[in-house]
This record gives sequence, structure tokens and C-alpha cells, in this order.
Amino acid sequence: MPFPGIIGQTAVKKRLGEALTGQPGHAYVFTGPRGIGRRSLAMLFAQGLLCEQPDEDGPCFNCTACHHFQNQVHPDFRRLSLEKKEKNIKVERVRHQISADMSMQPQFGNRKVYLIPVDDLNEQGQNALLKSLEEPPPYVCFLLTVEQLDRLLPTIRSRVVPLIMQRLNREEITAILREKQAGDPAAWPFYASFSGGIPGVAVDFAGSEWFGSLRQECLDLYDSLGQAGRARLLTSGFDFFERNREQTSLLLDLLGSLIRDQMVCLTGGADLTNSDQLDLLKRQPVYRLSSEQARVRLDRAYLAILSAQRGLTANASFELLVCQLLLTLRKELIHA
Repeated sequence: MPFPGIIGQTAVKKRLGEALTGQPGHAYVFTGPRGIGRRSLAMLFAQGLLCEQPDEDGPCFNCTACHHFQNQVHPDFRRLSLEKKEKNIKVERVRHQISADMSMQPQFGNRKVYLIPVDDLNEQGQNALLKSLEEPPPYVCFLLTVEQLDRLLPTIRSRVVPLIMQRLNREEITAILREKQAGDPAAWPFYASFSGGIPGVAVDFAGSEWFGSLRQECLDLYDSLGQAGRARLLTSGFDFFERNREQTSLLLDLLGSLIRDQMVCLTGGADLTNSDQLDLLKRQPVYRLSSEQARVRLDRAYLAILSAQRGLTANASFELLVCQLLLTLRKELIHA
């Protein structure tokens, strides 16, 4: 797929196209959150660097070099990745697969390209890479990927061209979901919003049965707050969190999105995350209060979500955290 076929990242694609039709630098770093598409765009740029006839739209996809690259047999392309049971890419692999290899001339074209996930390198691995970045042969180009630029050692950061990938808007995320036919189209607006602008997150959630089931259980819990007594809520509600303990942060995000949506509904807004759950949102008892009372209670409920998130990060008592949250939500959203 050429650059124009990739949804979003207009500024980065323009810079890559200019590099392919001009004089590419010797080192670039693609940075952005996990799931934003760093590796995919870096791979396409790598193919363009090795292509015999690239243009501003990327590689030609027709030359021998492109065929080799797409078949994963191009002799002048190396990609480091974690091996089984590795927590970090070993320093010896950096030295052998990068430092030692780059001294050999290209076998096929006039360039060698190395793709390296810096998030998988520890400080020793980055220092080993630095030695290769300091004085590389003119035919070598390094493509690094990293979630945050400050994850790079300052000495590496000063030697690479940063390519900062932006979060996509809802329309772009929806277009990607449509392109991949991921999940139920009726829920695409939710995934486009809840993903936070990260296409990989939207596609994974939309295409997974487990997330759809988890969300529905969360919706049922939220809807039951006005019906369950304290004892039942603490029993069934805590059981729900306990069964999904590893996804607690995600559950808090889901609950938080419902409370934010109720705030939006209260002010007459239409920019909802859970737009497919409008009936559920509007039948909550909090709307029986005056607008000012409802706003205060929703604010306190949302603060309870934030407090639970902080407690989760600080390794607070899980049982206490969940029970306190459930009781607070019941009090603020249901009972005056």
C-alpha cells in the first residue's frame, strides 16, 4: 500500500515522500503510542529506501527489490525483534546483527536498512547501537521505533530525525474500521472514540469477542446501580471486578466514559463516546435531580473513578478500592 493509501499521518507521510525523492538521512525515529502504526509505516519507508524506483508516494511495488522485500528475503534489510523468553533484545544480537553486519557492502542495491524497536532495548543495548549510529557507512540507514522520545538516550536522540505520529480523529479511525470490516458497524463510533485516536486499539477491540462481552457486562453493572441493594451490589459488583481483575483499569475507563457521557447529555451536547447507549444513559436516576445537583454528583462520581485509577497504580487494597468505588457510584448516581 503506497503512502496515500494509509489513513492519517499526513505530515509524516509527506516528509517520508520528500526523503525518498531527495537525499534521505542516515537515521530516523518513528515515535507514538503503541498501536499508532509506527512499525507499519517504518516498514513501508524501508521498502521505499530499497526500491529501485521510489517516488513521493512510496515504493513502486513492481521492481525486483520490492518483490524481495515483500517476500521477506531482501538481503539488505534487517529487522531486530524480541525472541522467545527475551525481556530485552540482547546486546550481543545488536553487535552481531547490526554493528558487524553494516561493515559489509549492500548485496543487492546501494543501501542497507536496519529497523530497530528501541522499546525492546535496555540502556546497554542502546549504547551498543550508539556506536553504530555515530559513524555509519554512507549506504546505511537506521529506522528506529519508540513510544516516547525520552525513552532514547540523549546521545541517540541527537543523531536521529524524529517522526512524531499523531493520534487519529474519529472519522479516520472509523474509516480504518470500515476498511478492515472490524466488528459490528453500529459500534464503530464507540470504538473510534474510546480508542483515544489509536487505530490499533480500535481494531483490536472491535474485532475481539472478549472486549464486547466485557463492555456489555460493564453496561449491565452500570444500569443495575439503581436496582441493587448495598449487599447485592457489593457481592455481584465485586465478583465482576474480581473475575476481570487483570482488566480493572479498562473497566474503570469504561465506567468513566459513561459518566462523562452523562455530563455531556446533561448540557445538551452530542459528542458522546457511548452514542450507541443513549437510552441507557438517559434513564439513569441522576437525571431526576436538578441540573446543578446532577452536575455536582456526576463530578463526584467521576472523581471516584480517578481516585480508583490512582489507587490501582499505587497498589492499594483491591477489595477496598472496588467496594469503595461501587458504594460511591451508588450514592452519587442513584441515591440523594
